[in-house]
Amino acid sequence: MSDIEHPEAQKWDQDRNETEAQRLDRNWSSLLQELRVAQTGVQLLTGFLLTLPFQQRFAQLDDVVQVARSRKVDGMIVSNTTIARPSTLREEMRAKEQGGLSGRPLFRLSTRMVAETYVRVEGAFPLVGVGGVDSGGAALTKIRAGASLIQLYSSLVYKGLGLVDEIKRDLTSTLLRTGRDSLSEIVGADAATLTAEDWPGM
Repeated sequence: MSDIEHPEAQKWDQDRNETEAQRLDRNWSSLLQELRVAQTGVQLLTGFLLTLPFQQRFAQLDDVVQVARSRKVDGMIVSNTTIARPSTLREEMRAKEQGGLSGRPLFRLSTRMVAETYVRVEGAFPLVGVGGVDSGGAALTKIRAGASLIQLYSSLVYKGLGLVDEIKRDLTSTLLRTGRDSLSEIVGADAATLTAEDWPGM
């Protein structure tokens, strides 16, 4: 059991002379160590991906990426949902709903988060782009922002599994049209431009 959960360890935490950041870093290290140990006993190809929720606090993003790089995670998923409500939401009732927002309304915000994370990661591990991917064009935008992989969720509910083939065809057409051999050649191509723009409106 990790010392994050053990009640005796919690009292031990109080007796230590460490800052909140140091305590979180120690607990994070302990959790990752246990996960790595568990992975060694699995006879399957596994990896540890850290999911990064949407946030505008770049100081915290710097800290998260720094820890993720130092602890050698296998990748990051950026970014799944947000409790913020963009001003572009057309349905007033939707804007008032509780919980995380996902799907197309999150696209611009999550794509900016991919770019912001990409420039900080500096190629240390791949990023999974998620949030509003509902077409080949949207997938390509995520890739150019810095995603090496794409995750679909909400769009599958509305468009079905056929969306996967549609996206694959669109991306293949892009490769043929531009004379490229692999999408990896354009991963992060727009990251610097995106991070220099004003933050997408909320």
